[in-house]
Amino acid sequence: MRLVWSNFCLVFVLTLVACSKSSNADKLPPMEFEGVKVDTPQLMAEFVTASPQLQQSVNDAVTKIRYRQYLDAMMELDGVLKAPDLKDPQKKLIAQVMDQLKEVFAKAPPRPGQ
Repeated sequence: MRLVWSNFCLVFVLTLVACSKSSNADKLPPMEFEGVKVDTPQLMAEFVTASPQLQQSVNDAVTKIRYRQYLDAMMELDGVLKAPDLKDPQKKLIAQVMDQLKEVFAKAPPRPGQ
């Protein structure tokens, strides 16, 4: 009985240790637009615990990126950058995504009617 119990405890502890390890493989890869990788999944994940207003603005920006409205998305993210309760990692990530969007915008073909 003691052997069975100790094996059960060992398996349980190993399972906990294996599940608690977080790796880069758990993260979603960046999305690609016009051949440029844009960290929209990371951006969304960074703002999960932010205020509802910031979450909404980030979600709106990501939606605009998906619909290839790059300038509108950059303007939305610029508004988020002006939020007073923004943390440094969030600011850096927004700046990174905006740089990526500038590159996407430069490579994007002109939209019809413009």
